[in-house]
Amino acid sequence: MVGPNESLYKNITLNDVQLASVYYPILIDLAKHKHCLTYSELVAKAKKLFPDKAVVQRAIAVSTGRKLDVVRIFTTERELPDLTCLIINKGSGECGVGFTQHFDPVIARERVFSFDWSSVSSDFDGYIKHTQTVITPRKLIKKPEAMRVMAQFYSLNKERLPSSVREKREYIIELLTQGFTAEEAFSQATTAR
Repeated sequence: MVGPNESLYKNITLNDVQLASVYYPILIDLAKHKHCLTYSELVAKAKKLFPDKAVVQRAIAVSTGRKLDVVRIFTTERELPDLTCLIINKGSGECGVGFTQHFDPVIARERVFSFDWSSVSSDFDGYIKHTQTVITPRKLIKKPEAMRVMAQFYSLNKERLPSSVREKREYIIELLTQGFTAEEAFSQATTAR
């Protein structure tokens, strides 16, 4: 079990933090209205609110758990309830496995809904600036290059990879464009639910 200040994922990226900063005020608004969204709805809402922000427009629902993990660490450090419990899986109607394996979503939502969010700032900028100095920059690559790297790695390693990895294609491409190695991207994709 991970502690509330620990990431469920390895290698938090600047992209994770940038998208967390966009999702955080949306989550505060959800908490104030005692409402939940699916992962896809969260990404769609962010895209609608920030049509000119490229990092938001490239976001995909399958990797949202990584970004929510950053929000969870942020709220825990400020002794706030865990807002990430407000994002649920469309199929199950509950938080993703990454959350439910470590936390009780029902109790977490009770804490979120009973908390007075009216005086909480939705500012995430200071956290981004701090994180930019802590995170080691990665070499970003373009999508065509990421697709080539993914195909090459898959071709060389398909015998040892689960067949379900093909369903994580977009997630792998996103991680590769963010500068993860092929080994890291495939590893995270095979462990993500």
